[in-house]
Amino acid sequence: MNTLFRSMFTLAVLMFAFTSIQAQDEIYRLEGFGGYSYMNLNRGFDPDEFDDDFSDTRFNRVNAHGFNGSITYNFTRYLGAKFDLTLHSHGEDFDSVLSVNPLPPGQPGPGTFKTSQNVYQYMGGIQVKDNRKDGPTFKPFGHALLGVSDQHFSIDQTAPVNARLIDVNSTDFAMKFGGGLDWKIHKNFDVRLIQADWNPIVRGDLETTGRFGTIESVLQNNWLLTFGVVIH
Repeated sequence: MNTLFRSMFTLAVLMFAFTSIQAQDEIYRLEGFGGYSYMNLNRGFDPDEFDDDFSDTRFNRVNAHGFNGSITYNFTRYLGAKFDLTLHSHGEDFDSVLSVNPLPPGQPGPGTFKTSQNVYQYMGGIQVKDNRKDGPTFKPFGHALLGVSDQHFSIDQTAPVNARLIDVNSTDFAMKFGGGLDWKIHKNFDVRLIQADWNPIVRGDLETTGRFGTIESVLQNNWLLTFGVVIH
């Protein structure tokens, strides 16, 4: 969460600084964006890898929430170079009977567990949009971005004993293709009514300890919906 707050603060400072450094030009050269982002996250796990051990939780596709920020430099009226940052997290508490190892003496039946997954993505690419200062009130845009994702996934037992069962990290190739619609409400401010993206992550093999062994590589097909504020 500290990483999320620091990123949001840094982008906010940069975006407000944009209003004072725009050149005397017919187009907006710099654009900053920040807002809420919803992620329909494909974790990339085969449910059979976990269902025999944890029967009461979802492992493959979950809802994650977070932040999306970007900075774009526009070379021409329609074309700009974009740097994009997304941060998403998902956590879940559940009860289940753990069968990874024999139950410790005195542990009856179900225990309490939690999963945690954080997905940080850093990308760059192009954005297509009408960047005229006297342009239309409603401005559609599209972008194509490439970069990396940094994912952290863990499973902890929280009762009747505390123990970390799985802790894996993965840095992989990621892409983001989509677009949206901005609504101009001021010469320096737009509202991003919606942004929708397909966000595939090419995740490699994950090495775990104990019974789970190696979780094989997979293409994680994720979907994003984003809303926020644009500053020129």
